Amino acid sequence: MAERNKTNRIILTGLMLAITTIATMVIAIPVPFTSGYIHLGDSMIFLSVLLLGWRYGAIAAGVGSALADLFLGYVHWLPWTLGIKAIMAILMGIVIEKCVGNKRNTLIASLVTAVFWLIFHFSVKRIIEYESTHNPAALLSEEVQDLSALGSFLNTVQSQLMIVALAIPIFLIIISFVIRKREHFVIPISEILGMTLSGLWMVFAYYIAAGLIYGNFAVSAFSIPMNMLQFIMGFLVASLITAALSKTPLNKHFRVRK
Repeated sequence: MAERNKTNRIILTGLMLAITTIATMVIAIPVPFTSGYIHLGDSMIFLSVLLLGWRYGAIAAGVGSALADLFLGYVHWLPWTLGIKAIMAILMGIVIEKCVGNKRNTLIASLVTAVFWLIFHFSVKRIIEYESTHNPAALLSEEVQDLSALGSFLNTVQSQLMIVALAIPIFLIIISFVIRKREHFVIPISEILGMTLSGLWMVFAYYIAAGLIYGNFAVSAFSIPMNMLQFIMGFLVASLITAALSKTPLNKHFRVRK
């Protein structure tokens, strides 16, 4: 029986790996400045963890996403994607394991994530301000070709970053203090928190990766709003699919709920 279960899990891992690749490729929207793209692949990463657990889910997430980079011609992102997406799955699975049925761990994880997120955005804001004052020419690109348009563009970006920075802590506070009884919800709080932390890691990690690749952490900040949009879309799609499947016999296949 154990051997059969392991075989089934390997088969399902291969299936989710392929689905992650397809979901990443089917809608690939280029992101200005960083030569990257946003997609729906994160939704299948979240679903992979729920179905496979974080160990096998990390394989499906990392390899599936990296293959999409390869097939779409974003080879320079492939090694970064492999690591970032695998860690996404690992973080999500571990958070769920530690927080399921444990309000204290849920509260601590929510507050730590919210504080880190605010510090991260404050730091990014200061980096943008410094670069725009001391090296504005480095921020010019095909999207912003002259210094006269740079000021307006930076104001728009900083407004978007502020909205993003405040939205996540508010969401996590709602999870921690308002939503108290998980049985009232189809999707447990631990899974919501796991997907949230996983998505925020993705945004942070790609910011760092883009800064290292292009040698400018102010420019890489311009991709943060788009990556947040990618995370939110993935969160919503995964939540809808999970909610639908949880009302069917397929609910028994969700490993993290056992």
